[in-house]
This record gives sequence, C-alpha cells and structure tokens, in this order.
Amino acid sequence: MKQSELTEIKSLIEEQEFESATHALIALDQSGESSAESQYLLGTIFHRLNKLGDATQAFKRSLLLDPEFTDSAISLSIIYNDTGHYKEARKIFEQAENSVKENQISSSNSVLLDKTLAQKHIELGDLYKKIQRFDAATHEYLKATKLDSKNLNARVNLAKTLAQRGQNKLAKRELEKLVQEHSNHIPARISLALLLYSMGHVVDARMELQAAQQQAPQNELIKTYLALTEAATETSLSPEDVAIKDLHEYNSEVQ
Repeated sequence: MKQSELTEIKSLIEEQEFESATHALIALDQSGESSAESQYLLGTIFHRLNKLGDATQAFKRSLLLDPEFTDSAISLSIIYNDTGHYKEARKIFEQAENSVKENQISSSNSVLLDKTLAQKHIELGDLYKKIQRFDAATHEYLKATKLDSKNLNARVNLAKTLAQRGQNKLAKRELEKLVQEHSNHIPARISLALLLYSMGHVVDARMELQAAQQQAPQNELIKTYLALTEAATETSLSPEDVAIKDLHEYNSEVQ
C-alpha cells in the first residue's frame, strides 16, 4: 500500500466524503493491503457516523495488525468508556499507556494519556459542531475538560457551543471564569467580548477587547472587533449589527 493512497483517503475524510473514503479503505482490505493505520481510519469514520459496532471491530483489527498503534487503542477505549464498558476501557487505557511508556514519551500519572484522550474528544466535538449537533459537541468538550483541565481551548470551545445552544448565561460564566483564571489567554478574552457583543453588552465587550489589546497590541482581529464595538452603542445596536459576527462564524478565528 502506497502512502499516497492513505493521504488521499485522509483528504476525503477531512472533506467529510465518508462514503468514498470507506469504499477506498474496504478495497484496500479486500486486496490484502490493509494496515493498522487504514483500519484506524476506517474505525474513525464509523465512529463519526455513530456506527459503534463497526468502529469497535475496525479498531480491534488495527490493534491485531499492530498492538502498539496507540491511536486505535485510545479510540477503542473511548468507545468502551462511552458505552459503559468501563473495565474494558480501563484495560485498553493501560495497554495504550504501557505502549506510550515503552516508547519513552509518557509522563507520570497518565497525564499524557489523559491529554491524548482529551484531544480525541475535542476532535469529535469539533465534528459534531460542524454538523450542528451542539448537544453532542458540548458532551465531548465537557469530557475533554475533565480529562485535561489545562486545555484552555477545550474550555473556550465548550463555552462557544453552549452559546450556540442558546445558553448564553452558562457560556458567559465559563468564559468569565476562564479569563479570571488565565487573564493572558487572548482567545478566551476575544470569545467573551464577542459573546457580550452578541448579547447587546457593547461597553463590556469593548472593555474586554481593550484589555486583550493591551496584551496583544498587534493582533489585527482584536483591532477589527474593537472598531466594531466603538462604532456601536448600547442604544443603537441592531440585530443586523449583532449578526455581523454571529457566534457560528468566529469558532476558527480565535483558536
């Protein structure tokens, strides 16, 4: 199997062309060219389509081909954990952790494993958010923050998704807490400012952006949003103004 084939399949997955990618991966399997990575990709597709049984089988086949393919072990453990098979999940966790340690890329107390698992949940959350399954996205981001509380972007994404569900107060509370704990985290300040702006709190939004600008005076995004708030007032803000930067649009801009 040529690496170029897997590269093309990965591109299909990124473009959410899941059917084409699945056909290509199954064709590789039927021709005897399957690998741990190709089975992992197949399992990832099935997982994203919520075909958990098929995903489980693909991840297991991947690990049969390469017992040290950590991504498959982690993905399989996530499925087991999410479906209530906690003993199986713990067993896979330990196998993945041992593999990581043997490759000398681990740290104590399973920190690296937790961070890797958290990143997997973030990736799933991002996917759910793209297809506007905000409840599922929120669930994934919550899991990520519990596994890795220091992952600030996961907390920002959680707040954004709460806002997209219409839970502005919860989103505001999460972002305010994040800014209080990490005042130099620019994405959190910008996200809080945009949320405040969308809620009609122009002055508060402007203050957040001014604080962010003091920390990052050359940030063009901050300058753009600051100019927007300075052109608006609490009384003149219209729905059209709020729609300029709807919360759906800034997800990727402040990462």
